[in-house]
Amino acid sequence: MNKKDDNMEWELEASHLASLPRTTPFNVPAQYFDDLTARINQSVFVDGLMQKEDQGFTVPQNYFEDLGIQIESRIALAKIKSLVNNDGFKTPANYFDKLNAEILSKTSATATKTKVVRLWSSDLMKYASAACFILLAATGLYLNEQNSVKLNRSAEIASEQMLYDIDESVILEHIQESQNVTSSSASDKEIENYILENYSTSDLS
Repeated sequence: MNKKDDNMEWELEASHLASLPRTTPFNVPAQYFDDLTARINQSVFVDGLMQKEDQGFTVPQNYFEDLGIQIESRIALAKIKSLVNNDGFKTPANYFDKLNAEILSKTSATATKTKVVRLWSSDLMKYASAACFILLAATGLYLNEQNSVKLNRSAEIASEQMLYDIDESVILEHIQESQNVTSSSASDKEIENYILENYSTSDLS
């Protein structure tokens, strides 16, 4: 019996199977190979997480100690919400219609009020100002006097320095000239005659 006869034999035994089309019943999903690397990496990552020692969730600290308080607070909050028809606050009637006018009235009222501060509100302020003025005036006079003393002292020092710098021969010549002028001065009689000759009685009166 050859190979063809063997094939004919199973076709006779399974006629329904032999009647089916001889095509591959499986096909590759769309973009299977494009997403294959990402899916493999995800599977490896998940397997690594599952192999760790600390798996699953942990109970927060003091969870069971505070559990009763949390449950009671939530029940109380639910009761309060059931008593209130609307949550939160509500806007009064015509609130936004009157808002602009109220803002303008309050701002204009505050703008017209001017605070007046008196400069001399108490006697203490007056006395303190007078004392400051006197102190400043006295300080100015003192500094001015000290400046004058310094200037006079500087002038004296300069004069002394000039006298110190003058040569001795110059001083002697000046003294001799003064003596010559004194010795050559006119007598009283000559002065009297000169006046009588050159001036009248009306000029002298």
